[in-house]
Amino acid sequence: MPLVRLSDDEEPQPNMAPMIDVVLVLTIFFMCATRFSGHEQAFDVDLPQVNAAAPVESLKPEIVEVAADGGVKFRGEAVPVEDLSGRLAVVRGDGREMSVLVRGDRAASHGRMAAVYEACRAAGIRHVGISVQVAAESGSAKARR
Repeated sequence: MPLVRLSDDEEPQPNMAPMIDVVLVLTIFFMCATRFSGHEQAFDVDLPQVNAAAPVESLKPEIVEVAADGGVKFRGEAVPVEDLSGRLAVVRGDGREMSVLVRGDRAASHGRMAAVYEACRAAGIRHVGISVQVAAESGSAKARR
């Protein structure tokens, strides 16, 4: 069966609809596949900066956040610092090795941070780390001068 051309001035053009469909499907796929960390964004904490840092060696540490006003959150829930030790002990269970990552705001008082560290020690947690931001090279060079 021969193909008949209806008009001589009609030029062939690529069909853009399938390409747009593929781009939209890929966009939706990547949006769904991306893991948004709610723990990292639950508190608006201004972390202190350091020149170098080492990662926590545990697979998944429990996160305790200390806000600038002294508020403490554990697992996304506001907790009085006096109750933090008990909650950590319950999560730790019977002798299970556990680590805690303390995300303290730069403006949090040293006394409040010490109380959080003491609560971790009282719960029997031996691995406690602090969350910091590694300073950019240009920023760290300025700080050293």
